[in-house]
Amino acid sequence: MDIRLNRLRMENFKGIKAFEVELEGGNACIKAENGCGKTTIYDAFLWLLFGKNSEGKTDFEIRPLNANNQPIKGLVLAVEADIDVDGTVHTFRKEHHEKVIKKQLRGYETLCTIDEVPKKVGEYNDYIADIIAEDTFKLLTDLTYFNSKLHWTKRREVLLDIAGEIETPDGFEALDDKLNGRTVDEYKQVLAGQKKRYEKERDEINPRIDEIQKGFNGSGYIDKVDTVGIDTERDKIKAEIAGLDEKRKKLFEAEKVRQDKLDLINELEKKKIQREGELKNDVTGIQALLYEKKEIAVYVEQLQLDVFNASSAVGAKRGALKNDKDELEASMKRLSNVRTDYNEASEAPVDDTCYACKQKLPENILAKVEEERKARLAKITKRGNEIKADVDVCKEAIAKYEAEIKEMQEQFEALESKLKKARGKKDKRFAEIEKQIAANETVPPDSDRAWLVFDSCVKKVQAELGEPVAEQLQQLEDAKTELLNSVEKLNQALAHADRRKQDRKRIAELTERESQLAQSVADVEAQLNDIDEYKASQSKLIEQAVNGKFKHVEFKLFDNKLNDSIKETCEATFNGVPFDDMSAGQKIYCGIDIVNVLSAHYGVSVPIFIDHAESLTLPVEADTQAIKLFAVENVKELKIEREGVLQNV
Repeated sequence: MDIRLNRLRMENFKGIKAFEVELEGGNACIKAENGCGKTTIYDAFLWLLFGKNSEGKTDFEIRPLNANNQPIKGLVLAVEADIDVDGTVHTFRKEHHEKVIKKQLRGYETLCTIDEVPKKVGEYNDYIADIIAEDTFKLLTDLTYFNSKLHWTKRREVLLDIAGEIETPDGFEALDDKLNGRTVDEYKQVLAGQKKRYEKERDEINPRIDEIQKGFNGSGYIDKVDTVGIDTERDKIKAEIAGLDEKRKKLFEAEKVRQDKLDLINELEKKKIQREGELKNDVTGIQALLYEKKEIAVYVEQLQLDVFNASSAVGAKRGALKNDKDELEASMKRLSNVRTDYNEASEAPVDDTCYACKQKLPENILAKVEEERKARLAKITKRGNEIKADVDVCKEAIAKYEAEIKEMQEQFEALESKLKKARGKKDKRFAEIEKQIAANETVPPDSDRAWLVFDSCVKKVQAELGEPVAEQLQQLEDAKTELLNSVEKLNQALAHADRRKQDRKRIAELTERESQLAQSVADVEAQLNDIDEYKASQSKLIEQAVNGKFKHVEFKLFDNKLNDSIKETCEATFNGVPFDDMSAGQKIYCGIDIVNVLSAHYGVSVPIFIDHAESLTLPVEADTQAIKLFAVENVKELKIEREGVLQNV
């Protein structure tokens, strides 16, 4: 894919008010002194495509500033370019507008078009991404991007991809057989891990042997132990312990029987207490009195409810009466107003003179005026009759409510009097009933047959209870503890003898393992040395393959350390000078060489902007469109030189 810039136009972008350059896809040199806007042209081109400047920033100030370093208001910023993509020219335009709401600046918005067709920002970005990815464009247009901004590991990946498949060094067939599909670096990591584990295990063996040997000289071991005699003595003590356990079992069984009898006594005592409560609370003799008391209370409560309902009904009826009286008063006022209107209308004199000419009105007009007066009086009369009907209805309802209220009031007063009398009778009868209840006599427990049966059973079980066995159990536990301590001492003596035998065997095993690990470490180190030799041979082949792709630049891809190890790196050099130490011109020269190779590898060429081109004395050997930004003293305006033709802007 071949991408070329045919035309670039700017309006109000950063410090440039207006600028346009025709390139027609060819090379050009833009000259001016520092600060005139050469780099701004490159920034505008990148902002048009990706919304960023030459430093990769998105938040840079693109709008012109006033004397106070504030964006100048009311301007529309625009960048437009004609770009040739494989022979097809497209016009890309991006505008930056103010968003003004109620005469206040609320932000900015970006408008995009492609070939004069409006596009959303996302659609615009997707269209450009379909042509070329931003990362690829940066790699091919920025001469310092590959060496200064791309991480060295990523640079190395790109170079190895360009170099293609690298031949395997000769003489390392044995190493190749051990890889089993792994890379050399992966296999080296495996070996390094194995060596670390072997050395760690080997270094831990001597301290473990020393720790075991300390026991031989300490007090924890007995050299000669009569294990047969100890076993006989231990069996004898165990038999005594078994005898104690049997006695303990029988005592527990006796204690269980005793506990069952105690539980029975407690249950019988509960039943005695329960029966005493039943006798004390017996109400058989006063049941009729309690029922009478309940009936009296229910009767009085019902009377109280009836009185409350009657009072509520009287209150509700009086509320309705008040509403009708209020309505009657309002209707009477309206009726009075109607009568006043009628009198005024009927008594008003007829004006039979024309107000304009002061002549007496004709008879036909006077007749019409009279008809209108009669119609008005009829209308007032109709309204008065309607209001009179409402008054009559209200008076009838008021009379009815007053009669009903009188009757309901009488009923309420009768119920209230009845309630008062019922309360007096209730208080008197309740006092009499309470005295009769207090005089009620119950049966004493010692005269009750059921209670006497429970008491007799308690005394019988208490006589069969017997003495507790807790003291005897404690004696057995003390004797058993003493015997168990003796068995523990015998077990320790036997364990010490067995431990001494096991420790001697373990020391022999650890010594043999230490020898095995030492040999394993040596074997791994030999394989690691083979890998280092392999990588040294391979590194030469890789550097030859990579550097064979470039015309001027050579890349250092490996560092040889003092310990003979090889470390991966990626550093461009020119005539033996590392990139960081190169002059500005050498960096540009090498950047062009690198971009040429990358463009060929990716099959894409884009315009390159050569900033600080005045520092370059070596020839520009770019395989794509090259635009040099050249600083020249005392040139105040941008000058474009294209294909030997000078343009003033």
